Amino acid sequence: MRPQILVYLLFTLTACGQTKDNSQKGTGIPKIDTTQKQTKNMSDYSPTFDKAHPKAKALLTEDFYFSPIDETGPFGNDDGADTYAGFKDWRTTHSNNDPADFLFDQINEWGYPKFDIYETDINKLTPYLKESDLSSRYMSGIDAAIISIAFGQFYLEGTIYKSFKETALIAIKRQLIPEILSLWGDTYKIERELKLNKMLAVLNQVH
Repeated sequence: MRPQILVYLLFTLTACGQTKDNSQKGTGIPKIDTTQKQTKNMSDYSPTFDKAHPKAKALLTEDFYFSPIDETGPFGNDDGADTYAGFKDWRTTHSNNDPADFLFDQINEWGYPKFDIYETDINKLTPYLKESDLSSRYMSGIDAAIISIAFGQFYLEGTIYKSFKETALIAIKRQLIPEILSLWGDTYKIERELKLNKMLAVLNQVH
């Protein structure tokens, strides 16, 4: 084979390997890759049922809770996976801190435009959603981070900081608002609604 052809094939394979899907699976929401490279083995940052706290095992009985690719699962989307990895490291030296401290640091690091994370009134959220074409993506990402932290703490410790649990309940309810749910497409929103309600039920059982 000619050297020129070998070079061309190498270039093509490399380019293909670097191509990323710019939209979330099954949705029309653009994906922003915020994944941070971890120095430890990446498996350390992938929650599994076997490694879960006993209290978490009792409630997180479905596969989607631990899926690395389920967009609605707490750890399966980019923002959720990234947040859990950072939260796990942070928690080793901040075991008594409010997880909200980590959340706000994470949002600042990402540079996502902020909104009132305690708001579920679509009329009050609409101005934020209209700020740019990516506003719904930013809101989805921040809510995913909140959910990931709540379920991450439950996974690791078998409990959730009381005030942060309430923040997570609000985040899930916000994602269940029909106008926001519809952004995920007619087909996927049905599955998403089902899983969000299951996560809502789990959080309501955590003490």
